[in-house]
Amino acid sequence: MSALAWWLIPLMATVLAVAFFALRGRPSKPTTAEDSMARLRRMQEAMERPMPSQAETPTEAGPDADPRDGA
Repeated sequence: MSALAWWLIPLMATVLAVAFFALRGRPSKPTTAEDSMARLRRMQEAMERPMPSQAETPTEAGPDADPRDGA
């Protein structure tokens, strides 16, 4: 029984630490409706902007060449 008690101490400490950091890491809630609406408007504006193009520049060595080689 005493071995069980010694295993429960670190187990409970781990559970408490995980719960503490889970609660501490939550994002804060907006304090007012105006803050919430401003965040929503910023998110909608960001979603409407076009994504930057992912066009790669062609290289003479080919598409599989490592650009760090300097060749």
